[in-house]
Amino acid sequence: MARKAILETSYVFTPATRTLVIPRYIARERLIIITNVSKNIVIYNFSDPNLTATSYIASATVNNPTTTLVLNYNTAAMAATDKLQIIVDEYDEKYTPSETYIDPVNKFRVSEPQALIDTDFEYGTQITKWENLSLINNRPFAFPSAVGIGTITNISFPTSLKSVTVTLQGPPPPVGTPIYVQDTYLTPANGNYIIESVFGNTFTYTARAVNTTSINNILDQNKTGIFSGTVYTNAAIGINPSYQVSNVGIVTVTTSIPHGLAIGNEVAIRNVTGTNPPNGSFAVVSVPSNTSFAIAHAPIPVGLSGGEIFVRPQGNVLHRPFDGGVIFSSNANANFETTIRQTRRYFRYQSGKGIQASSGTILRPNLQVDSMTASGTTVTVITKEQHNIQPGTVVQITGVTTSGSPYNGVYTINTITGYNTFQYTASSAPGDPVAIGSPYVTVTNWYGAANRLGIFDDQNGMFFEYDGQQIYACRRSSTFQLSGKVSVSNGSSTVSQTSSSFPTYFSKQLLIGDFIVIRGQSYRVLDINSDISLTITPAYRGANVDYAIVSRTQDIKIPQSQWNIDKCDGNGPSGFTLDLGKMQMYYIDYSWYGAGFIRYGFRGPDGNVLYCHKIANNNVNTEAYMRSGNLPARYETSAIPPTTQIISSVGTVDTAIGVASTVGFPPTGTLVIRDAANYEYVNYTGISGTAFTGVTRAKTGAATICNVNASSNIVTGLTTTNLQVGMRAVHPNLPDGTWISAIGLSSATLCQASTGAITSGVVTFAPMGSRTPLSFTYLATNPAGVELAFPTFGPTISHWGTSVIMDGRFDDDKSLIFTFGQTTITQVQSGQSRALFSIRVSPSVDNGIAGAFGTRELINRLQLTLDSIGISIRGGSGNLLLTTVLNGTPSSTTLWTNAVANASGAVNSSLAQIANYAGGSTTVSGGETIAGFYVSSTDRLDLSGLRDLGNSILGGGGQNSNQQIYPDGPDVLTFVVTNLASTGTADVLGRLSWTEAQA
Repeated sequence: MARKAILETSYVFTPATRTLVIPRYIARERLIIITNVSKNIVIYNFSDPNLTATSYIASATVNNPTTTLVLNYNTAAMAATDKLQIIVDEYDEKYTPSETYIDPVNKFRVSEPQALIDTDFEYGTQITKWENLSLINNRPFAFPSAVGIGTITNISFPTSLKSVTVTLQGPPPPVGTPIYVQDTYLTPANGNYIIESVFGNTFTYTARAVNTTSINNILDQNKTGIFSGTVYTNAAIGINPSYQVSNVGIVTVTTSIPHGLAIGNEVAIRNVTGTNPPNGSFAVVSVPSNTSFAIAHAPIPVGLSGGEIFVRPQGNVLHRPFDGGVIFSSNANANFETTIRQTRRYFRYQSGKGIQASSGTILRPNLQVDSMTASGTTVTVITKEQHNIQPGTVVQITGVTTSGSPYNGVYTINTITGYNTFQYTASSAPGDPVAIGSPYVTVTNWYGAANRLGIFDDQNGMFFEYDGQQIYACRRSSTFQLSGKVSVSNGSSTVSQTSSSFPTYFSKQLLIGDFIVIRGQSYRVLDINSDISLTITPAYRGANVDYAIVSRTQDIKIPQSQWNIDKCDGNGPSGFTLDLGKMQMYYIDYSWYGAGFIRYGFRGPDGNVLYCHKIANNNVNTEAYMRSGNLPARYETSAIPPTTQIISSVGTVDTAIGVASTVGFPPTGTLVIRDAANYEYVNYTGISGTAFTGVTRAKTGAATICNVNASSNIVTGLTTTNLQVGMRAVHPNLPDGTWISAIGLSSATLCQASTGAITSGVVTFAPMGSRTPLSFTYLATNPAGVELAFPTFGPTISHWGTSVIMDGRFDDDKSLIFTFGQTTITQVQSGQSRALFSIRVSPSVDNGIAGAFGTRELINRLQLTLDSIGISIRGGSGNLLLTTVLNGTPSSTTLWTNAVANASGAVNSSLAQIANYAGGSTTVSGGETIAGFYVSSTDRLDLSGLRDLGNSILGGGGQNSNQQIYPDGPDVLTFVVTNLASTGTADVLGRLSWTEAQA
């Protein structure tokens, strides 16, 4: 037996009731003594009848073990914050090292770990190892190719405008072409866009924000690049949209499927016909229903028809060349914006071992400052990059060394004057009008957006999350299967029960805003129509199917206050206080084999690793705690709003709204109440229990005669005060998406209004939803949703090197070497190039069977490792160059078939697919040549040095396609031969061998 003081400090001591709750199981015969060390008084002693417990309950519940005592000693004079020393008798004498010295399967860390990825960003963002993806409500837009659009001679971005004009040496791409712009002088001009107009050698696009600087020519001759883009398959929001145009230029678009948009989201529109068609990039100014939204356009369009509508996410990823990291943001001032950064590889778990992921990361954004000046108590800050701050955001200013400086401190932002400028009111007028030192702006808290890092994907894994209020240790799983089976159709947003023989209960098992998985793809629940029908976003992307199984994604989130090893709040065993505004080393390690544990930690006060929380997954679940231990490293920033639903009907005059939960909502703010047909935006001033109170119902955005002050962005002379924060102001001289940031009795403050503002005229304030209060009837099977209308900040996240290691070394399994060989000759004339065949992992898989996207239950995440290629020249003549082209586009339609050993059809157990171009004239354009060999006769060429082939975050890839290549689907590697001989024809056969590590 060994007496020890337990280290848990998260006990709950209630002196008034003499109660002590200890967060661990302690058998009564093992509890020895408890001392109040703050008062130096023994309050429990097993051998003293006056110091025992009148009640003793010990519970061994996994993940929540507790021991609860009601003490005999009168503790009424003590304080709940008094420190207690608790001595227990262990069963046996043993040495128990700290969590730091034990690996995820409870072995001492004595074996040499093996790194599974090497990520350092000194020179760039490593696109061969990482994938970046931006979404709006789970829907993508376009991805850049490696092809530049030509030589750029000028990029003009006039002050006070959002329109950018690019001049080329040659002709530009046509209107409607997606482009990707990087490394201009101004951040709001970088990112994904769409070409809106073409004149000679120039084209235009709309930037992310108004240019509020004096810089007009933003071309960096040495760095700026513009690349053509490709729209993701099925990215358009339905087909055949229709349009209604008001007399002040508000264009209401009706879509064939639910759009999933929110006010402030941007859309890209192309190929609309009519007079003054709204082709280009636009901010959503109002949302009347889930199949209609409005934009503003001048001059007024007439006779509109046709066209395609896409979301246009605002996220971008930037290299930090000065400190070797990566910074990225969704740049969200609207809901549903998500930017993801994920490793290409899914790291392969081996049972009996553990995987540890670690990262140097800043979860709470720090903004670098170019200038900080004061006029009286008004301080103007110019940040180096786009700040995404909104009025009301709370920031902490540090690093100013001006003597007696009131610059430093915690302040609420008053006014936004530009994409990289804002103002706040200092506690007193600074003595020096120019701040000196090394100032930083740290956004201390926000609502409606979250940063995450860890080893996870859309459906499984573990991560840290900071939601602007507190940090959580999280576990994600999608193993829970909903009741019944469903039917889904490609391009449809409706999921419906297939048969009453397999009944579904959507309203009882799901909430609006939940994520579900169908055939390996994640979708967000937009509306629950009944127990047998729901609406998802995006529209279903897979193959048409009946009797599909739906699983629900569940995130378990443990806040810092409930961590069970060390709360890292200064009161834990380590004394460590976590500061999320500073760079931290984050650690997560886990063992899987269905029931392993997960640990979360940091580097502590002495620089050593300390663990803060452990989740045990044994003796708890009825199945594996997540589908697979094979996971990618991932970072994301997401403005998915807190979402709930009404629990009683809402009438037109109600000023309190009862909901299922108010968790995650700010104390005051703006809500959207919605069902499939109606959207109403409201303000609230309080929360009482699970009800929003002080609710101001829908307001009418009216056309008003007014003036706009060019320097302050204040609109005066309003003929109505029936306005609301967040409404969009519309006028030909105002940039698309200018919105109201504050309301006065007869004035309104605009966010980022043009400095060449309106002196007089009609400004339309677009209604955010319904112009009048609506009734929402409560139905348990068809609930109305309630969401936070806007995020209060669009956070950035920065990370540096990322480590994923296998404790105890990774051992390669012996594997089959799969082989495909051609039996039909391809004739290659002198000087010609011909594709022999392509290979990819199959888009979906289960039960050892490969299939096209959406035909099997899982997106295929295996790693395909190339072994060798053999080239045989049969007859004819030729000196050949063999090249391997990654993600090039074949000139002919590609027919993918599950891998076979030869043309006679002998089947492999491979989960790869082959496109065989033998005997044809297929060529390949685009892509990247990643290896090359000269071939003279019959050669075996080693390919083991090439990186693995894998899949994209979204998945995808049709059975017959020459376009769906990474990131629109899996990696595609094509083998091309070029006849270098001056004359003659080469008759060529190819053979490929590879191995597969299944995920």
